[in-house]
Amino acid sequence: MESKNTLVILMKKLNLKSEYNQTSMLAKMEIKRVTSQISNVVLLVLLLIIFVNMFIFIYKDKGPKIHSNVALAIEDNSVEVKTLLKNITENKLKEIIEFKEVSLKAGFDLLKENEVIALIHLKEGTTELLNYGRPAAFDLYINDHSDIKVKFLINYLESLVKVLNEGQNGSMIYWDIMKSKGLDFDERLNNLNRIALNYMAAFLTRGDVFESTDDLDKFYGAATLNYYFVTSLLIISIISTILFHLDINDDIRKGRIRRVLSSGYNLRNIYSAKIITGSIFTSILMGIFKGIFMIFFDVFVVTEFLRFISCFFIINIIIHMVVIVFYILIDNDRIRDWLFILFFTVLSFTSGIIIPLNSLGGLFKILSKFNILTIGHNLLLGYSLTLERAFITIIYFFIITVTLRYVHKIRRV
Repeated sequence: MESKNTLVILMKKLNLKSEYNQTSMLAKMEIKRVTSQISNVVLLVLLLIIFVNMFIFIYKDKGPKIHSNVALAIEDNSVEVKTLLKNITENKLKEIIEFKEVSLKAGFDLLKENEVIALIHLKEGTTELLNYGRPAAFDLYINDHSDIKVKFLINYLESLVKVLNEGQNGSMIYWDIMKSKGLDFDERLNNLNRIALNYMAAFLTRGDVFESTDDLDKFYGAATLNYYFVTSLLIISIISTILFHLDINDDIRKGRIRRVLSSGYNLRNIYSAKIITGSIFTSILMGIFKGIFMIFFDVFVVTEFLRFISCFFIINIIIHMVVIVFYILIDNDRIRDWLFILFFTVLSFTSGIIIPLNSLGGLFKILSKFNILTIGHNLLLGYSLTLERAFITIIYFFIITVTLRYVHKIRRV
């Protein structure tokens, strides 16, 4: 019985070794085929160089131009207000907004002539309102409510006023507590002034109004560039996959795959060689340009780079399998090319890699969980491989594997 089990194990090992040798032999043939199609390789490299240069140009040109002017009509000349305004106008906000101090009338004129996107009016006595326990507010006048810069400014000012008023409200709660404990008016006022002084000093004189983040520091505000750079790599990988497998239909028509099958190879050997070789080739090519991108922005980390390559390779396997299914299933070149365009365009637009999912409807957000490009894009941006994403990827692999065998049978290769 023991010798029988040993024999079974040896046979399995021999079968695995034979499978490996056969797949390796076919993979070498695929590599030779790719190197012989040097024009396609050069085309892909040039395309990637153009994309990388485009992103570098955008970065050097300080990205999308959202630099705008905002008029400030300040009637409160207290030290606190001046300190706060100086802190706001001289931190990271000045990279996208230029502030101009003007009179209220001049501000309205500039707004009317569209020379500023907004007018901020700070009335006299704002500081006294805070000191007497009343809420403070800015008057904001704008022309275009839909402008993304205006929306950003509104949210920023609302947050700023909220922080000031909540801090002041907290001190007034303390005032009531002191009153309930029997402290007289002068004692309460002295304690409250001391708290207010500490709070205002910490708030007004801190170094930055904005919280710095590692991502912003690493990419110098180029998080959007990274998002669309990854999108570009995915789109180019789809194009390269289609070019890589151009010869499949020709192999089927001329009986090459049938001859390979009759030589002792099986379907698993043939398509595994094509998929693995193609995925390695595409992943290496995209990895080179990802490395250049990371080095240029001074964010190159070996572990992050290797993680990117690994995730890209996994997603690329799915893309290669889908492309091969199209090549086997559809014999007509023109119909197949149009279906390629239609399928990957719809897949891309519904995945959120071109238009972010926050800008799409709720249905797209739900469907995107099952979109392989969404999963791939998130992984390449550094999101973790959750159990849900891993399960969906495995399901994709299983379904496409079964489909590949089925369409091969239908085509009668």
